Order: sequence, then C-alpha cells, then structure tokens
Amino acid sequence: MGNRLLDRFDLVLLLVLAVIVSQALVDTRGSVWGSFVTHAVTGVALVVAARASAVRRRARRILDVLVLVTVVSNLVLLVPTKGTTPISPDAVQPEGVWLVAALVLPVIIGRRLLQHQVVRVQTVLGAVAAYLQIAVAYATLFQTIDGTTPTHFFGRQVSTTVYTYFSLTTISTVGYGDYTAVTDPARLASTSEAVIGQVFLVTFVALIVSRFAAGPGRGAPTDAASPDADGSA
Repeated sequence: MGNRLLDRFDLVLLLVLAVIVSQALVDTRGSVWGSFVTHAVTGVALVVAARASAVRRRARRILDVLVLVTVVSNLVLLVPTKGTTPISPDAVQPEGVWLVAALVLPVIIGRRLLQHQVVRVQTVLGAVAAYLQIAVAYATLFQTIDGTTPTHFFGRQVSTTVYTYFSLTTISTVGYGDYTAVTDPARLASTSEAVIGQVFLVTFVALIVSRFAAGPGRGAPTDAASPDADGSA
C-alpha cells in the first residue's frame, strides 16, 4: 500500500501553524486540557511529517508508538477520579519527549526536500514548514531550559505562551526587547536561534524558492522512485 501522505507538506504546514497558535494562546501551566491538546497537535504533526518526508517504515512505527503512548498516558492522567487531588499541569508535560520531536521535524522535512529533483509548490510549503518548526523547537527548548536551570529564563516565571512569542520574534530578528534572556544558557540558546533561523532562511529556503521560480516543468512529479518513497524498510 502506497504512502498517501508522501510530500503532503501543505498538511504539515497547517499542523505546524496549529502548534504555533496553540502554544501562543494556551498557557500550559494553567490549563491541563490545554497542555494535552497542545501536545496532541504536536504529536500529530510529527506523525504526518514522518510520512510526508518518506521516513522509513520502521522509524515511522517507532514514532507512532512514542506519540500514541505519550498522548494516551496524558489522557488517562487527565480523566478525573473521584476522591483524588487534581493533577497539576506541570506533572503531565513530557517536555523532553516533545523537545526531541520538535528538533526532529525540521531535519526530516529538510532531508526529504533535498531529494526533490523538481521543485513544486509542496516543496516550497515544506521549506516554510521546516523554518517555522525551528521556532517551535526553540520555544520548547526555552521552556526546557527554564525548567531545568536554577534561574528562570527571563529572570522570572512567565506564561508558557511567552516562549513561543519570544521564539518567533527572535528567529525573525525583530527583537522587541520586552523579554530578554538573562542566564548564559538562555542567551546562548536565543542567539543560536537567530543565527540558525537566518542562515536557514537565506540559504535553504531561498534556494528552494529560486529553483521553483526558475526551474522548468514545475508541475512534474517529484522523485517518486526514491528508495523511501513507498515507505518500505
């Protein structure tokens, strides 16, 4: 059976945008269900991106199991039980798992895009999705740093929505200045995002877009004969 999601980077982009919106609007420290929904959307984005990027079947199964187990475990913890104390949202946030997932997404997307012999609309959408996913990954990294270092990332505890806001303004080099990293790990992480984001934008994304604009036969199929295109092991 073929992989129906192969190169469907339009869906990947929509899911990445959904992750950004959910992380930007829902404070997972104050909402158990908001935390669950945000992580569930992130998991779906990982699963779809793996299939769109022609990840090998064995690796896809591992990702599927990881996402399923994590999401179901969180869902079970969210089910209210009579006579029990409500669970804190912080207790059900597997940030380590989602940090790995967030870091993997742009890598597997970029790997597939480099296999495209003909640049189409889906290729461009994939490049945009990978770029935005870098911001998602760094937002998760910022939150992880905040939770694992003695001093808060911004010197004080903030809503989890701030990490996404700060990540987007950092990768776009807007830098409003209303939030500033105060610890050495925080500064290193934020400056590395600015550098990586700009390098990715002016090299990888620019290359993809220029090839799309200049290349003949844009409507031709991509490399369907790729070894991983059929999802085989």
